[in-house]
Amino acid sequence: MNSLRVGVVGGSIGGLTAAVLLHEMGCDVEVFERSGAALQGRGAGIVVLPMTERYFTELGTSLGAGGGTAREVALTLTYWSYIDRDGTIVDEAATHNRFTSWNTLYRALLERLPPERYHLGYRATGVAPSAESATVEFAGGGTRSFNLVVGADGIGSTVREEVAPGTPTTYAGYVAWRGTVLERDLSPGTAEIFADAMVYQVLERSHILVYAIPGPGDSVRAGERALNFVWYRNVASEAYDDLMTDREGVPRPGTMPPGLVQDRFVEALHADAYAQLAPQLAELVLACGEPFIQAIFDMSAPRFRRGRAILIGDAAAALRPHVAAGTAKACADGWALRDFLAGAVDLDGALAGWEAQQLALAGRIAAKSRAMGEASQTAGTMVPGDPDWRFGLFGPGN
Repeated sequence: MNSLRVGVVGGSIGGLTAAVLLHEMGCDVEVFERSGAALQGRGAGIVVLPMTERYFTELGTSLGAGGGTAREVALTLTYWSYIDRDGTIVDEAATHNRFTSWNTLYRALLERLPPERYHLGYRATGVAPSAESATVEFAGGGTRSFNLVVGADGIGSTVREEVAPGTPTTYAGYVAWRGTVLERDLSPGTAEIFADAMVYQVLERSHILVYAIPGPGDSVRAGERALNFVWYRNVASEAYDDLMTDREGVPRPGTMPPGLVQDRFVEALHADAYAQLAPQLAELVLACGEPFIQAIFDMSAPRFRRGRAILIGDAAAALRPHVAAGTAKACADGWALRDFLAGAVDLDGALAGWEAQQLALAGRIAAKSRAMGEASQTAGTMVPGDPDWRFGLFGPGN
């Protein structure tokens, strides 16, 4: 299968992982990204599970840059801590979780794919799979045909409309307010609590977490890092459209970028931070003048394959972020595809085996992520130190 012509629709982390692995296997791979410029993750942090950095681990660079360098672009924090309203640690465990930023991981993967294989400004408008090939249609009228098309185009996937048409996407009833602040911009006392720990505070049907990620220049040195916060806040359906309308009156369903959130909502966030959060967390949130909003949705396609078109990552199944496995699952989809195709003589048989395996994985981890979200945001049963809250794709820490 190393002579396959493969078209990857979507050039984010999942699509890049699949593309790099298949290219290195010998496939003729092309990636088509709808954005006209290199992607930016708005400073978002990522929990690095083993599958997330498997490519770099096996390369021997430990999530390092390409070209033989081995610089660290992920960091390890020893503790998982919970603090109360007064800022006192009420539970602490040595979990040794690893973290990076979306931008850092994206750039590291992009460096591993020849630039002529990555096409910007190609918006797919449809895909027509058949028994022997799949043809991608692009805005402007162009088409490209491949032996296999990989739909890695996110929760609003165009490819999914052909593979699993009508798959529902359901708003979960809450959003994640996110932002980053440079470590050096906080008071020493506040920065200290985040120095070697991911820090949670459990609130009434809500919670917030903070962890360090690489700072400017991908530095992971203490004092040069950034601190990433994620605050899950319930928003009723009738208030959602207002929240997700930007300063210019433009609806932004799904994600509201930094600098576009209406001032009144940022002011409300800051007021609630002052009133509800531990002093260290409040200082951090108040220091972020341009937070952004990520809405939380449930979506799992009932099938990941039709003919010679398949779905991976969020195009196949979107996980709530609490299990911190969305990026790892996208990477796992790409690794599984590589493994099923390597040495296979029957492409359709390999794709059928891949689909069955990844459907089972997605179903299990999506159910866990929903249960975690319901415990925190609906039932209010989340408690500090609960070991079932540990991150993982295949199990705690994995």
